[in-house]
Amino acid sequence: MALLTHRSWLAYCVTTVMATWLIAIGLVSTVVQAAAPSVTHLYPWGLQQGTTEEITVQGSWTKWPLEVAGELPVGLEINPLEKAGKLSVVTSTEVRAGVYHFRLFDGEGATKVIPLIVGAVPELREKEPNGNPGEGNQVTLPAVINGQLKESADVDIFLVDLAESETLSLLLVANNILGVAMDAIIQVCDSRGFVLAQNDDERGLDPQLSYTAKRTGMVQVRIFAFPEATNSTIAFSSSADYVYRLTATTKRLLDFCLPLSVSAEAVDLQLQGTGFVKESLRWTGAVEMPYVSLAGVPGTVYVPLTARNVVVATQQSSIESPQVVVLPASISGVIEQREDQDVFLLENLQKGESLVVDVLARSLGFPTDPLVEIYDNTGKLLSTQDDKDRATRDPAFTYNIPADGAYQIRIRDLHRVGGPRYAYRMEVAKLQPSVKLTLESGEFVKLGEKLEIEVAISRLGGFTDELLIDIDGLPEGVSIEAVKSAGSGDSSKKVKLVLTGKWPLFSVPIRIVGTWNAGQFQVLAEYAVAKSIIARTDPWLTSVPSK
Repeated sequence: MALLTHRSWLAYCVTTVMATWLIAIGLVSTVVQAAAPSVTHLYPWGLQQGTTEEITVQGSWTKWPLEVAGELPVGLEINPLEKAGKLSVVTSTEVRAGVYHFRLFDGEGATKVIPLIVGAVPELREKEPNGNPGEGNQVTLPAVINGQLKESADVDIFLVDLAESETLSLLLVANNILGVAMDAIIQVCDSRGFVLAQNDDERGLDPQLSYTAKRTGMVQVRIFAFPEATNSTIAFSSSADYVYRLTATTKRLLDFCLPLSVSAEAVDLQLQGTGFVKESLRWTGAVEMPYVSLAGVPGTVYVPLTARNVVVATQQSSIESPQVVVLPASISGVIEQREDQDVFLLENLQKGESLVVDVLARSLGFPTDPLVEIYDNTGKLLSTQDDKDRATRDPAFTYNIPADGAYQIRIRDLHRVGGPRYAYRMEVAKLQPSVKLTLESGEFVKLGEKLEIEVAISRLGGFTDELLIDIDGLPEGVSIEAVKSAGSGDSSKKVKLVLTGKWPLFSVPIRIVGTWNAGQFQVLAEYAVAKSIIARTDPWLTSVPSK
């Protein structure tokens, strides 16, 4: 029961009492299951630190209000209001800017994990009509503009006054992080509507651009979109679900940091973005959430924690003088200019060892299309690796060492281009026995007498230990029989946890745990958060009455 929040436990108690009452009066057989709640979008999809916001929830549910569950920091509160589809969100100034996740749930199930963005600058909402020349919303910067492209062939226009040589930075979040099924475009236009700058897919399908004014005057910022899934139409697309957050500033904008991952040790993070010149921030690791932010500066950066050696590529590395790296390593770098490449030296590798290399670039929101090459100490090219799949264009591979010695690993952009945002994070390690458990979904509903939860098992580096897979976090009195995954055969790759019996009603977070070596070691099953690089280990299980 350690994983149950106060609200979750209260929900469990209430629903259990309801079930007992229904059984007592003989009505369980007549109960018809309603659908689990779902959420298509929030509007707005975030708020500024130290403010209170009423947020509209769009989706479906049987009865409002729903319960709220999530690992939220102290100072961030989400409470359903009496009016259906309304949430009150309160943040203190101490809440770190970043992305937080929560669920809405009831006795029928739970929504998927919902992102909520907390920002560092004032926020405003667009005012319609603002789609035609002369209708644009005047905006005071810096600001986060919350908008919707919900009308037919909708276009949103915002007016910004710029001085000569002043730089306007724009960053839109919709498809990335929020999961909105739109492909947005940003245009900066002059007062007559002529396009001065444009960007489409800088961060996945989300745009980002900087424009420096050639003269003093007003410019128009235009937002429109096409569907995420391409079709035969060339018309602008629109939907009530086309919700976006547009960050606009003429001052500093925090884009990313180097390194792109951190260890538990203190490190100086190199701040990257508009207005940052050789500026750094001391990172101690002693923070509640893995986000880097600056007071009053738009932009937050997710910096994951790693147990590997953290390395930042130096500009001095070359084929003749490669940068020595001790494995396992998490290497961060930027391909800063055309024809640039970063070169690293891996010493004392042994024949028969295998290197596991995983590069993250497109999946982190950078335009880099990485190409990785491995050379021996004579300069002979041994391996070239490009895309793992078309979705990310990021390499991921295993390379078997053919002979004892030192090896170079080189990384560049496939198209030999570069720039200040051509960043990457390359994970390099020797292949070791390990195991990973994966779930296709983060939400499960038990209706009736039986529920099967399939767990995929990835065994790497010759891991052949027998796994015992079980569920933690079930309400008291509820149990299942653990399943064994053998070191070989069908069960080594996947197993099914079978839940049976007439259970009480509940809706709670659980953990699916794999243990081995008599329980000495364990691993938690993960599921992916859509449109995010974040994996979670808190799937949700609901038991509902049978018909």
